Amino acid sequence: MKIFSLPVCDNLAVNFTEPENNMEVIRTIKPGHPGSRRFQQHWGDDLVAVRYRRQGERLYTTIEIIVDERQRAAPGVSLNSVQARKRRQLVAVKIAYEEQALREAAKRNSARWSVERRVWVMPYTVAVALGLKGRIVDGLAEQCSDVELYDD
Repeated sequence: MKIFSLPVCDNLAVNFTEPENNMEVIRTIKPGHPGSRRFQQHWGDDLVAVRYRRQGERLYTTIEIIVDERQRAAPGVSLNSVQARKRRQLVAVKIAYEEQALREAAKRNSARWSVERRVWVMPYTVAVALGLKGRIVDGLAEQCSDVELYDD
């Protein structure tokens, strides 16, 4: 069997075992059906299918999961340009008052405070670099009328 690694996100790579061509699929089970439930408990909505395979005298259980999801680019628009626009996009991020070091880091990276919405407005790339991706409030940056929106 051939083993290879696939980067899933910034800090995670997943090792995969590529089944040999002579591996026969015995049964495919969709999520929610008997035989898939223990995998669905672990992977949730990311589980696509459970497959039972046979190769010689060995039986294998494999799963198919979703590891990445993104919007599809419109016809005629390259995915690179969509990703570049997202990196430049301004986002609203919640940082607590007590997190002084994080607030200072945001200021050093051109983030602006919105008094009206009580969030920091910064480019998406800055939010990711500061480890704040999970704190982004979708759609709120456009509502921060007290902050001059800028493009870097």
